[in-house]
Amino acid sequence: LMAEQSVIKPFAAGKESFSPLEDLVRSALVRAGNFSPSRIDGEVMMMMIELGNRVIEEVRKNPYWTGGDIDYYNDPTESRPIPDLVMIDGLTAHYLLQQGSDKAMVFLQIYQSNLTDTLWERSNGNTKIVVNIKDGGSNPRYH
Repeated sequence: LMAEQSVIKPFAAGKESFSPLEDLVRSALVRAGNFSPSRIDGEVMMMMIELGNRVIEEVRKNPYWTGGDIDYYNDPTESRPIPDLVMIDGLTAHYLLQQGSDKAMVFLQIYQSNLTDTLWERSNGNTKIVVNIKDGGSNPRYH
C-alpha cells in the first residue's frame, strides 16, 4: 500500500495530511543555508507567504495537477494540499532566486523536476510516458 500524501514533518502536521507553511519555510531556509531559521522575523515570513503563493500558482498551472483550485496562503499556520517536498523545493528555489544566490539555478532545476515528477506520479502512478502521434506524422515509422 502506498501513502496517499507525503508529509515530511508528521509531528508538525499532526492529524493533517500536509505540514503548515511555517514549518516548510524553516526547512527551506535551512536548505538555503540559514541555520537559525527559528528567528524568522515578520517581514521574512510575509515574503515566504508570497513565495508560497507563487508555488501554488506553479502547481495550479502544471498539466499534471489534478487537485483542482487551491487557495492562497493567508497565514503561516495554514497548510495546502501540495506535497511537502514540492513546497519545500519551491520555497527554497524562489528564496534563493530572490536572494541572488549562486545556488538558485541548481535548486530551481531540482524544484521543477520534482514538481513535474511528483505530480505525474500522483495523477498517473509510476507509469511510462507514451507519445501518441495524432496527425499521422511525417515519419513513415509512425504508421
